[in-house]
Order: sequence, then C-alpha cells, then structure tokens
Amino acid sequence: MRALGGLLAVLVALTVVPASAMSLKVVGDQIVMSGDVDDDDHRDLLAALRANPSVNSIVLRNSSGGNAETGYRIGEMIRERGLRTVLSGYCWSSCSRMFLGGKTRVFSSDYPLEYTHVSFHGHYNRGLIDLGSVNRLGLRDWIIKYSDGKADPNLVARWISIPRSGGAMHFFHPSLVALRGKATYLCDGNEGGKVRMFGCEPIGKTALDLGIVTSLDVVAPNDQAELRQTMPALPPIKPGVAAGDMAAFPLKSEAAQREYERFLGAGAPRVFAKQIGGGQYAWNANKNLASAVKTALERCVERAKGQPCAVYALDDHLLEAP
Repeated sequence: MRALGGLLAVLVALTVVPASAMSLKVVGDQIVMSGDVDDDDHRDLLAALRANPSVNSIVLRNSSGGNAETGYRIGEMIRERGLRTVLSGYCWSSCSRMFLGGKTRVFSSDYPLEYTHVSFHGHYNRGLIDLGSVNRLGLRDWIIKYSDGKADPNLVARWISIPRSGGAMHFFHPSLVALRGKATYLCDGNEGGKVRMFGCEPIGKTALDLGIVTSLDVVAPNDQAELRQTMPALPPIKPGVAAGDMAAFPLKSEAAQREYERFLGAGAPRVFAKQIGGGQYAWNANKNLASAVKTALERCVERAKGQPCAVYALDDHLLEAP
C-alpha cells in the first residue's frame, strides 16, 4: 500500500449523482455505479448488462445506500452472473449488499485506503432498528451466504441489530492492520453524527477473514485517470508535527482555537482550511474526502471575501504551506 502522503496528490472529487437514483456508466468491461440506491436501479443495471455482455466488474463508488430490497436484488443478480465487485470510496447499507453480491470482491485504489470502506447494518424505520424487516428479509442468513459462509454469525447478529441508523460495521482494507492495529470497527450510532470510525470498537477479524472481500488485491477501475483529474493536488504532509499540536496552530483567537479543537474531535475524513496570509478559516468532516476538501475551501474563501485559502490540516496531519 502506498503511503498517504503519496496519495494526497491524486485525491478525487465525489461524482455528482441524482438524489433519487444511482448514476450508471459503462467504461470498457466495467460498470461504475454511484449515489443513492433507488428501486429502478435493478432494472437499469440489468439493461446495461444485457447491452454490454463483455462487462465483468461492477464498481461501487460513494453510495450511502437507499432502497433496501433493491440492494438484495442487485447483489443477487451480480452473483448469478459471476461478476466482480470493486469498492471505490465508501459503500454503506444497501450498497454493501450489492458489493457482497460479487463473485469476487476487492478494494480499489481510487481513494486512499484510509478513506475506502464498506459498511453494513440492519434495516431502519425513522432512524431506529426495524427488526421485523431484518427478520422478514433474512438479512443474517443472506450475509452469511453471500460471504461464502465466512461471516461470523454472532458478529453479523450484532451489526444487523444496532439500535440507531448511524451505527454500522465498517470494513477497511486489511493492510491497515499494520498502520492502526485493526481494520474493522463496530460503531453503535452514538458518536454524535460524526462517526469516528477509527475510534469505534475495534474488531479483530478483517474483511478477508469474514468473507467481505475475497482477496487483498487493490485494483484501478477503468475510469480512474478521468476521476483523478477532477481535483487539484494538495500540498504534501508536513513531517514531524501532528495536527493536534495546538502550539503549532497559527490562529490565536479564542474562537479559532475552539473551532480547531472541534475539528480535531470530528470524524474522519476531516479537513481544516485557512486563509493564506490571513485569519479566516473553515473546516468540514464528510464521509467523502474530496467533498470535505471542497466544502472547507469554499467556506474559507467565502469568509475571506474571495481571498485564497489552503488546506492546513487533514485528519491527523498538517500540510505544508503553499
């Protein structure tokens, strides 16, 4: 796995997608799907597969989920056709069932692996667990089956019954064990809306152990070069100093200090932007790193009345001044 610093130069923006359905595009022998899962997405994917019989992979990119039963149907269709699924960015809720449908299942190198994860939970009604739907749809047994029998039944039972909709079991690439000690985290949904995944309960089994992925391969989707052209490079990481070093923070007003402390306590990815040569600032935490960068910079420039801003801190890292 490449170092985070080497990947900062190739961060990419979140693809703009309609709020009501997933976007779908064919890129050679791959179909890239992103955005919210809608009940028409099964039909649209089926039509695309019939029109493009050479497709062998479905790339799932930055989806918070959506229609529950569509996730099952698409996952089952992907498995029936023996297709590979590729994880790009984040894939939550019903998207996770689409991912698990792959005959083979791998991570991509579109985003740094620290920001690439697939997340599972139960079915919810108005933010609270709907155990009736969980049982009616057979979620526990479905997950075990589509993990090729590798998912731990007791662990699955835990993550499909998390009481609040903000909770989930998050699977990162197993290579992050070397960096953080764990690569799987169970969040209970009480993290204040900013899920600090690396601060949730660590789980000792990896995505490979539990059949969430079938190999440690990290692949490049066909549209990766195009995707990476959508966002300029960020400055490199500043060596020898952490973002949490308040003595290094250049803004001394009480308001700025308070906001920076709030930033440090927010969920990852988190980005703090500062006016170049001035005192304005803004920060954002978002499931998608590129969106967090874009939002923080735009808000900073607005507060600085059009004067330029730069990313000062990214998660636990300070970046070199431009």
